[in-house]
Amino acid sequence: METARLLDLVDELADLQVFGIVLAGGEPFLHPAVYEIIGKCVQKGVQLGVLSNGLCLDAPRRRRLVEIVQGKRFILQVSVDSVNPRVNDRTRGRGAVVLRNLQALCSTGLQLQLACVLTRENIDSAHLLIREFYPRIKRYHFLNVQRTHTALLHQDVLLSEGQAREFWLRLSDYAKQYPPDLFLPSLRITMRAFGREETGEEHRLNQTATFSCASCSAGLTHVNVDANFNVLGCDIAKDFTYMGNVRDVPFESVWNSRRAQAVRNAPFPACYRNRDPDGVALQDFLRPEYLCPQ
Repeated sequence: METARLLDLVDELADLQVFGIVLAGGEPFLHPAVYEIIGKCVQKGVQLGVLSNGLCLDAPRRRRLVEIVQGKRFILQVSVDSVNPRVNDRTRGRGAVVLRNLQALCSTGLQLQLACVLTRENIDSAHLLIREFYPRIKRYHFLNVQRTHTALLHQDVLLSEGQAREFWLRLSDYAKQYPPDLFLPSLRITMRAFGREETGEEHRLNQTATFSCASCSAGLTHVNVDANFNVLGCDIAKDFTYMGNVRDVPFESVWNSRRAQAVRNAPFPACYRNRDPDGVALQDFLRPEYLCPQ
């Protein structure tokens, strides 16, 4: 992203009292001005998160990062899929380097959280990341492979519904030995749905409810700004949530645009439109009254 426009955009977001900014990628630490961008965000007092694969965070870069964000509202999330470097190599690559850098980050005093994407490669061992790094890392985020068009092309790594369910049940039991804030709020919702399914009051209420509800936050609680300054309501369904472009216009004008309103008012989540290699999309199974008008 062009540094000058990105820095101006940080000013705009701070003036609009945006709660938080997340720098993701690709890999943010490959950007030549990443430390200037990080410094601008934390100086504005915005909660800043950076999502990294951990490969670039050698000793000099770690020291520089600590100098900039120490005492600021900053969280570094590192993605790693297994404590076994060979497993991580199959899904991400260079697992030994990532794990070595992650171990070193634990002694920097930075607020860290760990993200793990579940695949058929790591489904039996992903939970062991908690045992390896807790309490040096206190927050964990496990997530299924998102249903992007690209991910749907790789059926060999995607979990079946049964495999995912088995993992969440096992993780729910395993997590009982740790504090309840071990997981991000969104993950705690998933844990609650699976871990207390048979006895929880929420499950009994759902069984007797006369309606069902599927929520989607695209364009409502967050947006994504890509490298070309396109504003997207959702990074999973990029083709269906375009809200405008902020390279040459203020963010506020895009946020209040008709395109943005259309994204927010969609009758069902945009990711339902993503099609797998066989051309099947979740929208194909919706009742006709939920489909967007042609």
